[in-house]
Amino acid sequence: MGGSARGRAATALGVGAVLLALTWRVSPLPSPPMYEGLTTPAEAYRYLHPPPGLESKSPPSSARASVPLRQGLSPPLDPATGEMPPQAQLLAAQDSFALPPGTTAVVASIVAVDPPAARPIGGDVQGNVYRITVTAGGTALAVRPGHTVTVVLRGPAGIPTPTMELFASGTWTRLHTVPLGALSGDSSTADVGTLGDLALVGSAAPPAGSGGDPFLAVLAIAAVVLTGGTLLTLRRHRRAPPPPPARPRRRPPPRGR
Repeated sequence: MGGSARGRAATALGVGAVLLALTWRVSPLPSPPMYEGLTTPAEAYRYLHPPPGLESKSPPSSARASVPLRQGLSPPLDPATGEMPPQAQLLAAQDSFALPPGTTAVVASIVAVDPPAARPIGGDVQGNVYRITVTAGGTALAVRPGHTVTVVLRGPAGIPTPTMELFASGTWTRLHTVPLGALSGDSSTADVGTLGDLALVGSAAPPAGSGGDPFLAVLAIAAVVLTGGTLLTLRRHRRAPPPPPARPRRRPPPRGR
């Protein structure tokens, strides 16, 4: 129990560290944090093609940003879709992309697309497939050799151990994925050296009632036991009759001298 609690505390700290690292990576100058975690409840996941039995009140949003060069180099980029929290985001530091001659600005784009016919390596696509591109003059830009950019994808709630995969040149590639967990809206992050179609892959979440986090189960049981014990104690105190008032002791009469 204690080890699990310490582990969860370490996980929470790790999530904060990852988010700060992502912020500093795209911001070479001091600036307010771009993403500080959830301050409001996460909205329901928006599907391009909802699975059977589910529906989306709104379609998934897209992102497009045209950014001028900085000091003749590709600028820092951080486009994100408009959900709360974003369902897809690109984080790129300055000079991450090779530029053709005459480039004055780059355009970063994120849009949900139909999944490819080829099945991913690690299971099924969970959520949407997002096409993420960076272009200049309509030409796709390549990530510079020795550089990587970071993609953050949010999946539907409760997907166990999701893995991010990249579909490019007709092939899926599994990426080293860091799940940020429910504290960050069920998002995961991965570094990539090539852009293309990206998705979170895994198995569907277990149905409600089929199991759960043992740590949370222990907390729930402890809460029930504590609450029950408190109520029982209060009821006993209410039912017990009040003790009779103490009679004052009579002092013996003084003896004659």
